[in-house]
Amino acid sequence: MSYKINLTQTQENELRKLVRENQNRKTILKRVYCILLKHEGQKNENITQLLGIHEDSIADWTKIYLKKGIDGLLKFKYAERRKSKLHPYKHQIKRMASAKSVKTIEQLRCKVKEKYHIELEYSWFFRYCRKYGIYKILKEKS
Repeated sequence: MSYKINLTQTQENELRKLVRENQNRKTILKRVYCILLKHEGQKNENITQLLGIHEDSIADWTKIYLKKGIDGLLKFKYAERRKSKLHPYKHQIKRMASAKSVKTIEQLRCKVKEKYHIELEYSWFFRYCRKYGIYKILKEKS
């Protein structure tokens, strides 16, 4: 789901002021630029390439901005995010991906379901695998 941002002129001016005042703070700049780019109607794919961030970050930052405004966006800490159910098994999943018997994301998803009893939507699991380098392991084997 892609969230839309419609800024007032005052909000846009406030964000542009933050850009000018935080030229040496990469994290703040990326978050502010993300909101400005969303406001301009840029697609998430373009924003990921322009800012060098993951698409999940765009969704996180946009939701936080819509809910808590600029203060919430600037104070957001990733440590406060809920961990994935797969988090404790990340290294084991990477090893599974390296196994000769697994060639696709779907095969890996079935193995994870079988071994850890975790039901996963394919698209979510695909993004998880891309984010943590698991997809790259599978692709290298092809």
